[in-house]
Amino acid sequence: MPWPSDYQERLLPVRLSEAIEAEWTFTASTDGTHLVLPDGRMDLIVAFRGDEEGGLAHVKVLIVGPARRWADVPVAASDRFRGVRFRPGWGGPCLGVDPMSLQDRALIGNEAEAVLGADRRTIHAARTPSALMAALSEIAHRRAAAAQAPAATVRRALTVIQASGGRLRLDEVARLVGVPERTLRRQLTLAVGLSFKAFSSVLRFQRAVRLLTDGSAPLDPAAAAIESGYSDQAHMTREFRRHGGFTPGSRPPLVLVGMSAE
Repeated sequence: MPWPSDYQERLLPVRLSEAIEAEWTFTASTDGTHLVLPDGRMDLIVAFRGDEEGGLAHVKVLIVGPARRWADVPVAASDRFRGVRFRPGWGGPCLGVDPMSLQDRALIGNEAEAVLGADRRTIHAARTPSALMAALSEIAHRRAAAAQAPAATVRRALTVIQASGGRLRLDEVARLVGVPERTLRRQLTLAVGLSFKAFSSVLRFQRAVRLLTDGSAPLDPAAAAIESGYSDQAHMTREFRRHGGFTPGSRPPLVLVGMSAE
C-alpha cells in the first residue's frame, strides 16, 4: 500500500486482541492534502500539535465510522494523529455507538468526547505524544475487554469474508458458516455498519491496490483485476473511481488507510 513515510502502524495479532487490529501514528512532515482510502473499519483518533518536549495543543478527539469512499484530509506540517483501528464488527461494541449511524462520517470534538464519557479525561491528561498513544491503547483494550462480542456466526463470517478478500458471494459465506442468507445479511450490516455488498467491495478494492503496488512483485492491471475478483479490468477501474476517486493507472502517491476527519 503506498502509504507516506509519515504513517506508521503496529498490527496486533488476533491472539493479542480479537477486537483491535492496529495502533497507528501519523505526523505530517509537510503541508498538503492526504487521500484516505476506505477500509470498512472504525477508528478512535486524537489529532493534536506538539512534541515530547513542548506538550500537546489543539487536542481533538474523533470517532471515525466505516467508510465506502475516499476522503481528502488537509494537514499542516505540525499536525499529528494517534489512532486505534478496530477489527470489522468490533468498533461499535467497543465505542458504544451504532456503526451504521457513522457510515462515511465521523464524530468530531465534543460529539466524540460525549460518546467516550469519562475516558475523555484520560486522553486530556496525557502530556506527551507517547503518553497519548498509551492512553488511547489503554482505553481501547479496556473497552474491548468489557464489550459484548459480535455473535460467533458473525465473527466466523467476517473471518471468511476477509480471508477471501471480498471475493465470495453472500450465499457462499452463509453456507460456510451455516446461517440463512437473509439472517446473515442483516447481522453483518448491523455489526460492520456496511452492507455485505459494500464491505466486500471495499475489501476487493483494498486487495487490488495492494496487488498493484507490491514493491517486490506488482501485478499488471489485468492480472490484478482477475486476482481481486473483478469481472474484468474495466470493472476494476469503475470500482477504483467509486472507492478511491482515481483509476488504477493514476494512483496518487500519498494515501492513508483508516484515518478520516470528514
